[in-house]
Amino acid sequence: MAIKLYWCRGKGRDDPGQMNFGDYLSPLIVEMAARKPVEYAPIHKADMMAIGSIMNREQKAKRFLMPRRLHVWGSGTDAPERVFSARHYYHAVRGRHTREQIEGGEGLQGVALGDPGLLADRWWEGRLKPAKRFALGFIPHYVDQAAPVVQHAGALPGVKVIDVYWPVEEVLKAIQECHLIVSSSMHGLIVSDAFGVPNRRIAISRGMISDYKFADYYSAFGIAEPVCLTAEDFLASATSGFEALVGDCERPGIEGIKDNLLAVFPSL
Repeated sequence: MAIKLYWCRGKGRDDPGQMNFGDYLSPLIVEMAARKPVEYAPIHKADMMAIGSIMNREQKAKRFLMPRRLHVWGSGTDAPERVFSARHYYHAVRGRHTREQIEGGEGLQGVALGDPGLLADRWWEGRLKPAKRFALGFIPHYVDQAAPVVQHAGALPGVKVIDVYWPVEEVLKAIQECHLIVSSSMHGLIVSDAFGVPNRRIAISRGMISDYKFADYYSAFGIAEPVCLTAEDFLASATSGFEALVGDCERPGIEGIKDNLLAVFPSL
């Protein structure tokens, strides 16, 4: 029997050309970990939630107005001062900030931390590894796609602009083809980390994308979010070398986080 999984479908529910790859990565990774089929279910009918800043949807997990329990595997918060019910089965959450927002979170220290998007490389295993073709991949969040800095990046030699609305496998392939990644999409960064591609966040549309979810993601590594680039930083520095734009990219214990996420996956 298929796992009934909730993920954020956005406009992709009606338009296949607007399926944000970070959200639609969830069923692929869950199916890999579960080794059984996955099907979409609205939150009030779902068995599980995984990838995405979707923890605030847990309150709608009800049937006949009665609260239901979900299996939570790697979901995350998107804002401070949220409170999530302790009634669910918590196997993993994206980061420490999410764990702290669960009622009685101090008693959940054994819950694994990490975004399951980090398992993108495990999902890719057995497929042909793409050759490096581009000096830099630039991944704008969908709200940033029309920003002038994106158009500028696309005109630079050696730069590939990667569209978050491409099919998931196409995005994963494109990221692997790049030596470095600059992204305003969080899962652009997460998948880059999965494949060991050095990366750095660029903040373009301030106030339209949650900053808190990035801090939550990096907290799983026990580090603060690296200082992110601005559009002005990119425009001023891109010609002096992309390595300087990205800088150091350490993710302490990343392979252990991946292994632990798989180890705690529930039997459904």
